[in-house]
Amino acid sequence: MRIYAVADIHGKTQYIETLSHVSREFKPDVIVIAGDITGYFRWQSTIDQLDKIGQLDKIGQPEAQSRPPVLCIRGNSDFKRMEPSLAKTKNLTLLGTSAHLVQGVPFVGINGCIPLPFASRVCLGENQLFKTLLPHMDKNTILVAHPPPRGICDKVGNRFSAGSQNLLDFIKTTHPAMVLCGHIHEQAGMDFVTNCIPGTLVVNCAMNKNHHGAIIDLQQDTPPRVNFLQP
Repeated sequence: MRIYAVADIHGKTQYIETLSHVSREFKPDVIVIAGDITGYFRWQSTIDQLDKIGQLDKIGQPEAQSRPPVLCIRGNSDFKRMEPSLAKTKNLTLLGTSAHLVQGVPFVGINGCIPLPFASRVCLGENQLFKTLLPHMDKNTILVAHPPPRGICDKVGNRFSAGSQNLLDFIKTTHPAMVLCGHIHEQAGMDFVTNCIPGTLVVNCAMNKNHHGAIIDLQQDTPPRVNFLQP
């Protein structure tokens, strides 16, 4: 299975155009947006544009193959009130605590993010959220969260870690196959959660001037192949 993973679109037209271009060129089986879909305002137009990703080819004709589904979560710039609009779309799915299967691979999402000085929280009730999520996790799960776990691709200004400690602890407890995140734009990249579970790969797929997300190829019994896209 091929995943096109991005985060931090912030409603920017050029990033949405990039998503459409990459979708046509690399033909992913699924697109995952790890939060900060919108820029606080005019979120309806952003949702409408994303719902049409892959709908037309380069000359404006319908493609023969079906469009890749788009799975997403809310980040700190995405208001909860946009959820009913997401529910009305044809091709966007807001991930939650129950697993959403794509070609047998379970995707689970944690919505929200609260940026704090030198730290991030998913929400005020993190402990209860993670308890709710626990029964839906296994070694094959791909967990989608907006903030990175503490100490992994999370340095603000390449100096200070600002990831979520509770998210890191949850990953060490549940051992998901992979974590897709964003939030810290300048730390787009990947690393493994070390010591306890070196098998969990964390991919910060934030979009910025130097990175256009990541193409991730999954094959059974082999490590994921991750290709970060550049302009």
